[in-house]
Amino acid sequence: MTSSPERPTRRRAITILAATAAGALVGGPARSSTDYKWSGVAMGADATILFNGIERDAARAAIDLVEAEIDRLEGALSLFRADSELCRLNRDRFLQSPSADLRRALTLAIHTAAASGGLFDPTVQALWEAHVDWFATAPDAGPPPEELIMRARTAVDWRLVRLEVDAIYLGQGQRVTLNGLGQGYVTDRIAELLAGRGLKHVLVDLGEQRALAPRLDGKAWQIARADRAPIALRRGALATSEGAGCVLGAGGAAHHLFDPRSGRSAACWKTVTVHHRSAAVADALSTTFYIASADKIATLLPRFPGTIVWARDHAGVERRWIAAPADDLTWQAV
Repeated sequence: MTSSPERPTRRRAITILAATAAGALVGGPARSSTDYKWSGVAMGADATILFNGIERDAARAAIDLVEAEIDRLEGALSLFRADSELCRLNRDRFLQSPSADLRRALTLAIHTAAASGGLFDPTVQALWEAHVDWFATAPDAGPPPEELIMRARTAVDWRLVRLEVDAIYLGQGQRVTLNGLGQGYVTDRIAELLAGRGLKHVLVDLGEQRALAPRLDGKAWQIARADRAPIALRRGALATSEGAGCVLGAGGAAHHLFDPRSGRSAACWKTVTVHHRSAAVADALSTTFYIASADKIATLLPRFPGTIVWARDHAGVERRWIAAPADDLTWQAV
């Protein structure tokens, strides 16, 4: 979750990398003589795209399209842009003629909320704002008092969001955020754009990772994990949620992954990583399962076939769940 800081500069560079350097970016050895890497910003986060087995001019042309598409998608989904469709919806609690992308992303958010029994809820923006306002005035304080949380929770209920044929309506006092799946959604759209140009050997990392296919020689992309063996990703997407990724208060009294049931920061897990064919779904489910207990993950997982979950608790113990069908050509733990 995030407020609206200054919009960052998108383009940094597209560079040619020696294979050893490119491999090091994702924790693996060299795979080919050259790679191309684009670095930039998408949805407020650092972004990287690695190309393998492609000519320089083709990579540059692809990146021109990527940057234009990121800009277009941010115009619909971003909380970083005051003129975005999402920000206008939050301001007015109504949006006429929303774009197809906003409708699709919000529809996925609502479907995930329904399937998870409300563990995922796109209306938790009120909780984020309550925490940010509290720590802005008392940075060294503990978590916000229960009265403040209860007041914010009156605006948290995904069932009050109305998606109609030509408009979106929010309930009284509601604001929505797509930060629980927005990076994954944009990752999917960029991956599909590149695939539509005939590119295959590409890893898109816009906060969540999606591989179109293995590298040119058939080897997997190595996705590094802190204090754990990397995951070898051949195709499909990985998304990770971690409370430590955005702590609130000078002493880290809270973090950004809120349990809609209590209004407090979730505390079951240290990190949760999810694999799914869709980066948007993986992103949404990593948020959902971060809030869920182990028993709840086991109960919910059959509703999301083809999903793999790695959850590490605060003692460092990692558990894994697989919802069939699981295609071992899609993922492999190293």
